Amino acid sequence: MPLHDALRPLFDDAQVRPGRLRQRSPLRWGAYPPGVIPLTAAEPDFPGPTVVTDAVLATVADGYFPYASPTGCGELREALSDVAETRYGIGNHPDRVVPAPGTAAALWGVVRLLCGKGDECILLDPVDLLFGQAVDAAGARRVYCPMDKGTGRLDPGRLASLITPRTALICMCNPHNPLGTVFTEKILRAVAETAGEHRIPILSDEVWSEIVYPPGKHVSMASLDTGSSPRIYTVTGLSKTFALPGLRMGFVIAPTLREAGALRLAFQRLGAAYSMTPFTQAGALAALRHGWPWRDAFLEHLREIRDYCVDRLNAIPGISCNRPDGTYVLFPDVSATGLSSRAMGEFLLARARVAVVPGTPEWFGPAAEGNIRISYATSRAVMEEALHRIAEAVEERVAGGPAPLQATGMQQ
Repeated sequence: MPLHDALRPLFDDAQVRPGRLRQRSPLRWGAYPPGVIPLTAAEPDFPGPTVVTDAVLATVADGYFPYASPTGCGELREALSDVAETRYGIGNHPDRVVPAPGTAAALWGVVRLLCGKGDECILLDPVDLLFGQAVDAAGARRVYCPMDKGTGRLDPGRLASLITPRTALICMCNPHNPLGTVFTEKILRAVAETAGEHRIPILSDEVWSEIVYPPGKHVSMASLDTGSSPRIYTVTGLSKTFALPGLRMGFVIAPTLREAGALRLAFQRLGAAYSMTPFTQAGALAALRHGWPWRDAFLEHLREIRDYCVDRLNAIPGISCNRPDGTYVLFPDVSATGLSSRAMGEFLLARARVAVVPGTPEWFGPAAEGNIRISYATSRAVMEEALHRIAEAVEERVAGGPAPLQATGMQQ
């Protein structure tokens, strides 16, 4: 029996314990009262790999808690460099790896290094809020490139048309949050060649690179050989892959050694908070070396939940949902219900006791209107109960009657 099959019990219904999660997950379960099912923050409801837990415990067992080096330990940078080369095809060097306390911090650091007041940054629309927040904090201006929400496609020509003399950065998210698109090599190559021709750097957020469902395949933009030699800053992390968001594990793979040095200096200027703690580094090293069987089993579980959720959502009147090729979030279109994104979020919380993220500009940009985001990195039982509640509430509303709330037995 393959090892990942042996690990499948790690993702059964009993592993998701709402009572414990309400204590430990303040942005998801802990943000709502008992009885509400949160499908909000894109964090898994499962414990991470035991090899990571063991490594962290071993690191803190002696009671020493020193400051960490902002450059990170050489062993960890070498491990990430090896993974980048073997799994993503990025010809790499350990000194081009710049650790950060999470991918959000990594994004902010790259944007702060490359952008300033008066600059323009091209963002996809819709896209996760972290890009826009980083651009705003740098004093730059957002320039949105709309994607086709129905197909998840990006038009490289449209993106190219947005470039002006003030364009300082192009921000990509691949796989894409919230649409779940895994961009093809053709699309990525077109964007990279355009950026190279205009001498504009690219920030490529690839934190979801390991959550791609067969036959889909992630292509790292920095692995492409293009004649225009674009400067690509690849941002990655371990939170999505190994269910470790609270350990804050982020990395930037800089285009060159010189630019890696400049990024480290930018992080130092942002403050000591941009160091990855010693026990986090130990956990990251354990995940990179020994966590892949856990990831394989996790991905298999996610694929099954994805397929169930997509089929169930598409059976609800007024809701349509594409099947994502990557990530563990869905972005169903709810506009046919007659409710806005915000109104649907409020309705589901009040009537179905299910929390979702509304597709409002502050979360995902102007083009997100008409959609809601659902995270499904949880158990089958949780998703069955949540979607039962959603279906009952929406169907009753469509029928013009009240939406009675009836649980199907999930333990809270």
